[in-house]
Amino acid sequence: MKANAPKWIVAALWLLAAIDIVTGIEMFFFPSAWFFKLVPGVPETGPFNAHLVMDGGTFFLAVGIGLVAAALDPHRNAIAIVVAAIAGVMHSILHIYSHAAGLLSDEHLPTEVFGILIPAIVLIAIAVILYRAPTPERIAQPRAA
Repeated sequence: MKANAPKWIVAALWLLAAIDIVTGIEMFFFPSAWFFKLVPGVPETGPFNAHLVMDGGTFFLAVGIGLVAAALDPHRNAIAIVVAAIAGVMHSILHIYSHAAGLLSDEHLPTEVFGILIPAIVLIAIAVILYRAPTPERIAQPRAA
């Protein structure tokens, strides 16, 4: 028996999956355009390195595909949400550190908050909700005497 997740969770997972997949495609297939034109503030992070940008794209694609699986069956694939949340938290920590160390300007902070930090928080919340929700597998069935 498949447990249904709230519709907002499924919608959020589809949205975040699409964003990660599009980002991964942009980074992998169009690294120069992604670096210099598509995301504000990226050039201030250091010199362009196509290989490094493409590497990042592979990870965004993998996380996005994991979120597609999670959107199709959130309870069964909740671990993919946890992995995506960890990736988002680590990405957020890197950016928070970079700002605190003066390596990045605050000019693009709103983009980072809405593009990195809030998605990570949403994924954490979804993971907590799914792991705390009762599912048929977690509900003890009465035993016959």
